[in-house]
Amino acid sequence: MIADLGCGDARLARSLSNVVHSFDVAALSEEVTVCDMAHTPLKGDSVDVVVFCLSLMSTNLSDYLLEANRILKVGGLMKIAEVESRFEDVNKFIQCLKKYGFSSKRKDFSNNMFYFLDFKKDSKPAKRNTLPPVTLKPCRYKKR
Repeated sequence: MIADLGCGDARLARSLSNVVHSFDVAALSEEVTVCDMAHTPLKGDSVDVVVFCLSLMSTNLSDYLLEANRILKVGGLMKIAEVESRFEDVNKFIQCLKKYGFSSKRKDFSNNMFYFLDFKKDSKPAKRNTLPPVTLKPCRYKKR
């Protein structure tokens, strides 16, 4: 079972035979459930994979990561695809996610525009008031 958080038009759900729950702040297709990705209607420990594909745009990014931890089964996979220019220090971002209960499993920096990061849920996060804030820089438009 997959949760696509920030799914856009739910293309992932249409391209896979797996069960894919598609969530976004607006419904661009019938497959999309409209919600704040910090509060999905999924049960805790219920999904195998969480996907954030160009969807870590909110000011409550920490809440998104906490929700991903809540809905993922222990050992589940969180996949992040994000524009490389949004990271001040990608290694610091990766280290920060350890406190959110995730360990880094794969880093792909081979693309000159995007970072592809895979994390495994190891545990529940540290206490909320001890968690470091997670931030990314705003996306910069590059004229092509």
